Amino acid sequence: MKKILALFLTSLLVSGAFAQGLSLRSVCEGLSKTPNTTGDFLQIKTVNSNGRQLKSSGKFIIAKEGIMWKTLKPFPSSLVITENTMIQTAGDGTKSVMNGSDNQIFQNIAQTLSSVFAGNSAILEKNFDVDFKEVEAGKWIVVLTPKDSTIGSVMKTLTLEGSISSANVILSSLELAEASNNKIRYEFSNQNYPKELTADEKANFTIN
Repeated sequence: MKKILALFLTSLLVSGAFAQGLSLRSVCEGLSKTPNTTGDFLQIKTVNSNGRQLKSSGKFIIAKEGIMWKTLKPFPSSLVITENTMIQTAGDGTKSVMNGSDNQIFQNIAQTLSSVFAGNSAILEKNFDVDFKEVEAGKWIVVLTPKDSTIGSVMKTLTLEGSISSANVILSSLELAEASNNKIRYEFSNQNYPKELTADEKANFTIN
């Protein structure tokens, strides 16, 4: 569930926006203007007890249909999250489907996700203490601290860093500080913003 939480929140600031009046609100409003984001990810998990780092990498899609994370290395698998459903697929093709209505954390994050995609930063500010800064020209950082104790039992903070140009917001990294003191860092590259997904990309969001 910790990984699922991080993947939901990853999508909050990935999309287009304009640099004028750089703020959390302008970033979220830009998010609603870009229908699809695709790219590559590198995940680095640091285990607090021994400092060991575990790495994985693959492809991601963020679209109106939901979010897809396709891990390619070290072992193939995929995770698809929609507003109401989570679909996990193992390397052998075996699928596991969870109804989001059965999980309170899932419901809370799904509400946040849908609100941000609609350009509603107020919902994000309702659920998190938000520290948003423009650290230098065109570069920003936001630290999210959950107000809800249920989400707080999973994570301490979520820190996102990126840059902004005249047309796009680029999310370069995300770091989840877990309640267990482990850390999960995501580094993003090769982002694209297609107007339409391909037929194969859309097929990832179907249960069958």
